Order: sequence, then structure tokens, then C-alpha cells
Amino acid sequence: MPSPQSIMAAAVLMFATLLQQGASSGCRGGVCSSGTAWLQLHGSFNKTLSTESSFGSCVASTTELGATDEICAQTCSYLEVGQWPCGGNGPCVCSQGTTAAPTVAPTTTMRSTTVAATTTTTTTTTTARTTPSTTTRAGTTVTLSTPSSTLARSIQVLESSNSDGVFMYDTGNGWLPSDIYTWPDMIQAVRLMATSGVGSLKLWLGDTNHLYGLVNVAAFLAQCMQETIQYNACDENNWSDKAVVQEAGGSVYSSASACGQLHQSYQDYSCSPEEDALAGGKMACDVDPNMEMRAFTQAGWYGAPAKLFCAPRSKVPKAPRWDYSAPWCAPEDGYGHVPPFADDVPLDEYFEYVNGGGSCKDYQGIKTGGWTFAGDGCVDGACPNSDAPLFGQPEGREDVEGCCWWGRGVIQTTGTCNFGKLNFFMGKRAADEGRSSIYPQIDFCKNPNSICDPSSPGELKWVAGMFYWLNAVQPYTSGGWDYIAELKKWVDNGMQQGDRSFINGASGIVNRGCHNPPNCGTGELHAATERAQNFDKVLKAMGLM
Repeated sequence: MPSPQSIMAAAVLMFATLLQQGASSGCRGGVCSSGTAWLQLHGSFNKTLSTESSFGSCVASTTELGATDEICAQTCSYLEVGQWPCGGNGPCVCSQGTTAAPTVAPTTTMRSTTVAATTTTTTTTTTARTTPSTTTRAGTTVTLSTPSSTLARSIQVLESSNSDGVFMYDTGNGWLPSDIYTWPDMIQAVRLMATSGVGSLKLWLGDTNHLYGLVNVAAFLAQCMQETIQYNACDENNWSDKAVVQEAGGSVYSSASACGQLHQSYQDYSCSPEEDALAGGKMACDVDPNMEMRAFTQAGWYGAPAKLFCAPRSKVPKAPRWDYSAPWCAPEDGYGHVPPFADDVPLDEYFEYVNGGGSCKDYQGIKTGGWTFAGDGCVDGACPNSDAPLFGQPEGREDVEGCCWWGRGVIQTTGTCNFGKLNFFMGKRAADEGRSSIYPQIDFCKNPNSICDPSSPGELKWVAGMFYWLNAVQPYTSGGWDYIAELKKWVDNGMQQGDRSFINGASGIVNRGCHNPPNCGTGELHAATERAQNFDKVLKAMGLM
């Protein structure tokens, strides 16, 4: 399954790409990749970032890193004020634009990007009658309020929906209901995000017409079904195959993919100066070199790489890579079958197995594959990932120390900054500092695995994705196209199945960063038909179509 990066990561990808294409000094400090041809995992996932910018005009202030006026103008159109290289002592200088940004959501990593925005805060008062959601559009504050009666009606419809067969995943031999993403957990997430929300932001469930809110939820779910649910995985997969390594370097399916894939370094995702100021100094989580954990899910295709994991160098001195070609693993009822590890295998036992080049024990149903320290990019017994110079990693990582920040959840949250935002707005840090918190006992910085942990609240993997949605999609407005206005217009016009203008616009925002791709220069909308079919499927389950 693919792995989305944060908006900063995607924007620096564009920056480094342009440097690679147009600067003699080449690509320093970042993601050197091929233009805006955002990669897909097995031809399935492709998401980019918003072209909505908080900048006016941007020019190069120095030739450092090969920056030019053209490169700065194009790169900074994807970023918020203060984000490197368009701020923070970067090589680009930008004048302030007129578009203000909403409260920030944690962004994600499913092999491309979703939209993030710079953090601002607004004090809101929620009465028993309404659930306000304050967003900022083109410099104007707009409050989306959900009356309690509308909220109750929306929840009632969701609870009475015929959800059988909605959240399905592809096994390779047919489709089965997801056991990771369930309808009841989704309802609980909707309830939490529409009532408690995060800071000033709430999931909008309509004004006096509950159909508006249900269509908002359906549009969100249509994207989730395309992006993650069809893979039935919560944790980021190791997708650094031969094609990715040919482009980015490193070794095929390196275990150091946990540190970052495609020129990323997840533990070096820094927050903006504004976000750090809001947090009283630092928003991002601290990196603990002694942290160790193993993901809960992995891809399920034949020979698929094992779960991502992190460990200090004292326990895993050198990063191996996954060899999907050998050895063959006997099936459960076959001669020579080796029982796989339990999901809760003691980590020291698992690390000993990895260090020994173990095979066939990593997950239930494994067909082939094991760990090796040689071949396909490995050097001197270590198999690095790609370099990430923009993140302070000029060479590929040959270990997995501190590499515990891979993507997790329905629209995957990735990197120390984004987990720090979750902790600040809805986790233990919020509670410790006297703010309202949905999960006061969960420290997302101490345990990023909590999002996918089966023992965590089932709705948590949904909540992180909704945080993104109510931040980047609900408040979207660009070129005369306003998400909420278009949603209302589609509903008021009778919710015609043949009219794809609204759902295609919503899909474009998530997948390409604008409502009308390819007009924003980030490529055609990927899987438009599938997303629209998902939308119809959810609305039918709700009894609305």
C-alpha cells in the first residue's frame, strides 16, 4: 500500500525535482524525483498537494542549492508561509499573499501527499444547540455550525445504514470485508469530530439539512476507500521496489524504509515556526533513539515485505532488506511449514531473527521471502534506503534507529511534526497542558503505534484522517469553486448520480490538490471513476440514492 508524505515533504520534492532538472548544482537536501509524476503503488495510489498558497510572489534570494526565481515561484505555490525553502532561512523569499490558512491538520504519507496548512487558533464556544467549525477562506472567517438536531439525525442515518459490503479490500483472489476499517468505528469518529473536534475545527454535518453532512461524510469515505481501505492496511507499507530504487537510490525493500521512502526522512519532519510558537517552543515529537516497535500490518501480495519496524543500533546494528524472491515458504498444512511469529512477539526475539537473516516467519500466510544483508543496493552488510539531503540525511540510512514515524491510519499520518500535532491537539500533551483532549491517555509522541494498535479505540485510525479532511477539504475554496457551496448545490439539485461535478472536485482536492485537475499542473485525477463509484456506494448504503 502506498505511503503519503506531508505537504512540506511533497513541496520539497517539487523543489528538489526542479533543481535536478534546471540547476547545475543538482539536488541537495531533498527529494530528487521526476517532476510531478507522483508515483503510485502497484498502479493504485496517487495523491498530491494543494496549489492554494499563502504566498504572493516568490523569488530566489541566493543561488544556494541552485535556486532560481522560476523554481522558487513554482515550489512555493505549494507551501504555507514560513515553510522551507520559502521561509526558515531557505533560498526563496516570498511576499505575503491574501489567502489565510485554516488550523493545521496532521498530514500523511501514503506514497504521495495530502494538503496541510499553517496552524492558527480560534477560541470557540460550543453550546448545547450547535457544533461550530471555524475555518478561514480567502481571508474571511466562516463558521460552519451543525445544530444538535441535525447532528442527531445524521448519526441516526449512519447507524441505520446498510453497511454490508461497503468497506471491502482486495485479497488478490477476491474481495472481503475489511476487519480494520469498520462502519461502527467510523460512526464513533464522526460523532467525536463533529462534537469535540480538534481546537476550533469540527466535522460539518450540515446546517438545518442533515443531507449536507451525510454527503460530506460520503465524500470523505469515497477517498478513504480508494486510498487505504481497499488494501486493508493501517501501517505504511514498504513500497520501495526496484522501480523506486532505480529512481531514488538505496536498496530494494530496505528495512530502513521505516526511516523514510523516496528521499524522505520522517523523523526530520519539522513544523513551521508558527506551529512551534503555538506549542510554546516545539510542536514536533522528540526522537527517542531507544524507541523500538513493529508495525501491525503489511501488504498481502505474494512475497510482500514484512512489517516496518524500528530499533536502536544496539539491537539491530545494520539494516537488512526484504528478499521477496526466496526462500519459498511452505503453507500451513505443507511439509516444512514454519509457524509465523505472533503479532505480539517479543521484540528482542524478533530482532534476533532479523539479524540472523531469518525468513518465512514474519506474518501469517507468507508465501515467500526473508531478510538478507546482501544484493540489490546493499554495501558491507547494510542495505540503505534512499538519501534525504533536504532533511539532513545526505546518505541513505543503514540502520533503523529512531525510525518509528512511518504513516498510520485511514489517511496516513506521518512524521514527528504530524504526530506532534495529534498529541498537541487531541492527545496526552493537550490534557497535560490543561486543554480539552479526545484521547488524554494516549501519548502519540511516546507511542505513534497507538493509531493502528488493535487495543486502541477503534475510531482512532479514522479520527486522524478526519482531522485532515476538516482542515484541507471542508474549507477549500479556489477559483470560484467552494467545497461547501458545491456540496450544497449538488444536494439542492437533487443529488443526481450522473452529475459528477461535486465528487470529482472533492476527489481532485485530495488526489491532485485542486478541484479541477489537471488545470493546477499536478496531473490528471487518478481513479476518478472508482472514487465516484465509492461515493455512490456509500450514499446507497445510507439510503440516499
